[in-house]
Amino acid sequence: MASKVVARKSGLHGKGLFAARDLKAGQKLIEYKGVRYGVGELPDLGDDGVTKFLRFSDGTGINGTSKASLANHGCNPNCELAEEEGHDPPRAWLYALRDVKKGEELVWDYRLDVTSHHEAFTDWACACGHEQCRGTMADPEQLVGATGATDREKR
Repeated sequence: MASKVVARKSGLHGKGLFAARDLKAGQKLIEYKGVRYGVGELPDLGDDGVTKFLRFSDGTGINGTSKASLANHGCNPNCELAEEEGHDPPRAWLYALRDVKKGEELVWDYRLDVTSHHEAFTDWACACGHEQCRGTMADPEQLVGATGATDREKR
């Protein structure tokens, strides 16, 4: 069976992941693989605005090294990365959220866990270009202040 995804240069950031053929909503695309880390352990994430670390519900994580880790962030995602139940160690797969046309870049909403609004918009700024881009790869629920508006909406 032919591959569902292909890696190539992205207009969003570095390399990206693209549909190698038309994909159907709900279709399982590729497993997120990499170096495993125990509960509370983190790789050196650096300061380059690139993250490939995925934390699982059991507290362990993976620093992505497979082709799946090339999928870029998008505020209007066509994919999601979902943890598969019943595996030890945990596993995660990229799934299509909607039908995706061959050649379309595959993006998912990273919803990064950040420590501050400043960090969200400086260290983890978004480059997706969508008209409703929130300006960061951070989890939008972490950005809601007392008034209910995000930093981007307050500007």
